[in-house]
Formats: sequence, C-alpha cells, structure tokens
Amino acid sequence: MIRIFQQDETSVRKIRDIDSFSDTERTLWVDLQNPTPAEIKSVEEKFDVDFLSQQEQLEIESSSRYIEEDDFMIANSNFLVPDEDQRYVTVPVSFLLKDDTLFTYRNADLKSFADTVKRIKSRRAMFSDGAQILIYIFESRIDYDADLVEMVSSEIKAINKMLDLDANLDREMLLNINDYQELTMSIRENVVDKQRVISAMIRSAGWFNEAEQIRLRTLIKDINSLIDHTNFIFERLEFLQNTYLGLIDLEQNRIVKIFTVVSLVFLPPTLLASIWGMNFDNMPELHLSFGYPLALALIVSSSLLTLYIFRRKNWL
Repeated sequence: MIRIFQQDETSVRKIRDIDSFSDTERTLWVDLQNPTPAEIKSVEEKFDVDFLSQQEQLEIESSSRYIEEDDFMIANSNFLVPDEDQRYVTVPVSFLLKDDTLFTYRNADLKSFADTVKRIKSRRAMFSDGAQILIYIFESRIDYDADLVEMVSSEIKAINKMLDLDANLDREMLLNINDYQELTMSIRENVVDKQRVISAMIRSAGWFNEAEQIRLRTLIKDINSLIDHTNFIFERLEFLQNTYLGLIDLEQNRIVKIFTVVSLVFLPPTLLASIWGMNFDNMPELHLSFGYPLALALIVSSSLLTLYIFRRKNWL
C-alpha cells in the first residue's frame, strides 16, 4: 500500500495511487506499508530513490543504522508491535529523507504512523517538510514506548500485591514474571536502537535546522530517562522473581516440616509397637490382663509427649 501526502497552500492531500501524483504540489511524505514489488519499483522510479531490502534493514551494525550522503539520508530503526498472541515482536522500519521529502518503508501497521497521519490532518502548519514528519514519528514512538514501560510497571505492582495476599503460588505467575522480563528487554533494545539513530541524526550536517535539533536533543533526554526506567524495572522484576522463589522455598520447607513432625510424632508409638510385636516366649507384658490398655495408653502418651516437646521448643 502506498500513501503519498502532498501539501499546497491551504491543505494536505493524501493519495493512494502513484498515477494521481501531482508534480505541482509539494510532496511531504511517501509511506509504503507492506508494499508489493511493483509498488516499490514505481516509487523508486518516480522519485529516483532506492529502498533497502529487508535483509539490509535487519542489519544491526552502526554503519547500517544510519547512512548519510550529499543528497539523501537513510535511518533504520526497530519498532515493537503486538502480535496475535498478545506478545510483542520487533519489525524494522526504514526512513529515507531526500529533497525535504520523507520516504518510509515498513511491513507492519504501526500506531506511531497512524498518530502522525492524524496530527498532519489536524495541525498542518506543524509539518512543512519531511524532516519534521520524521521527528514527529520518533516522538510518537518514544511516547508509545513510555506507555509500554508504564504498563509493565503497573503489572509488576499487581503481581507484587498478589504475592503479598495470595498464598497459592503457581507456575503461571513465574511465567508472567519471565514474560515481563522479556518485554522489558525488548523495549530497552528498541529504545537504545532509537538512541543510536537519533544521536546520528543530531550529528548530521545540514539535514535539520536549529529548532529540529532542539527537538532531537529533547528526544535523547526522554530516551535516557526511559533507559533508566527500564533498568529500574529490571531490578524490580529480579527482586520480584527472587521473592517469588523465596516464597516457594518457604512453602516447600513448611510442607517438609509438616511431614517431619508427623514422622517424629509417630516414631515413639512405632517403637513401642515394634517392641511388643516381637515373638519372644519370655515377654511378661503379653500375659498381663491390662497389658493391651496399658500399651495403648503408652502409645498415645508418647505421641502427646512428642507434640508437647515440639510446642515447648516453638518448632510448631
């Protein structure tokens, strides 16, 4: 799908067909979402640009994240998107800035792009060239990453309350903690990726004016705050995981303690029953008329005495 945003003196027009393109209007943004090879070729031929392949977009070397030439600039960054299983996956997005026109190439529906389209429609005066659209996409994305961090923080608080109030510790809770660790790691990786790209944009020569440079430096500050927050969340998750495992150990120790006490309580009666169960001829107790009640009384008394000792020692 191709979306082209062109600006005249009064409005911004969005077209979806390359054949409807007008050379008389100023082109702000050309967005390719899940494009076909034919659509990619048509845009490349129309605007004299070359898009990176998906393999090139996935490269993680610093030289591949940001490329600057005399007449164009390329920035590649990763964006988190939820999948069908309510998990988050990373998709690459390629940005190309040429002649004040922004070209974007992505294979996913991204909320930050939709927000940018809404802002272009409502605040047309904010966007006079592709560089401002590029910056706003990153600003919107950083806000979305911050919302994800806040969501993870809220979920951690909820899990922590469950640990305080709920004694039923199960496997699902530990798996949830692990999922949030993975999500936090993915958020941090994506935020650091944008930090590298935006830092390169700040160092670029001539692509951004002073006002845009200020917005980029503000983005770097926001990113640094997010990185600090994700580090704090990692520590909280590790503490939460250790607390959970500690509670499991306490529960297991309590169960083992119960079995130990039960075994010790029945140990003296078992000893007495074993003695009187021996088949020797010369055992006077076997011939006592009150021997059976006496044996039962001694067996019960030995159990009660063991319980009394455990209570006295505060072992129960």
